This record gives sequence, structure tokens and C-alpha cells, in this order.
Amino acid sequence: MSYNNDMKKDPINQKFGNRLRILREEAGFNQYDFAFECQISEAYYGRIERGEHSITIVTAFKISKTLGVPIVELFKEIDK
Repeated sequence: MSYNNDMKKDPINQKFGNRLRILREEAGFNQYDFAFECQISEAYYGRIERGEHSITIVTAFKISKTLGVPIVELFKEIDK
């Protein structure tokens, strides 16, 4: 099933994407450079930040490693 922009985005994915955007911007990366450093596609990373896609543990690890933070830091306060 492909993603349709008319479908409702999952609130947890949206909160997680917002959290990643904040952490990425605080680290001084634009989306393109950050995705490159994480070794994931820019399009895929963009979908994650927009809350259109859930990530895998492997991708979360790549993101946390690139940010230089523990993986749990990615998930802080997304359940509020």
C-alpha cells in the first residue's frame, strides 16, 4: 500500500518526526546532509520527519549515531 497524502498521519509518527527535526536542526544539519550522513535516502528521511513513515530500529540507530546521542533521546517526550 502506498502512502496517500489524504490518509490521516499517525500522531506518534508526527510527534517523532517533529522531535527529529528539532534535534537535526539543533545539530546544524539540513535534511539533505543529515540523510547523507545517516546513509539513508533524503526522500525517506523527509517522510519520517513529516510523520508519513514509521522507522526501523536500524534507522533509529543510524540517526542517533549521526546526532551523537543515545537512541532513547530520539523518543523523549513523544508520548505527551
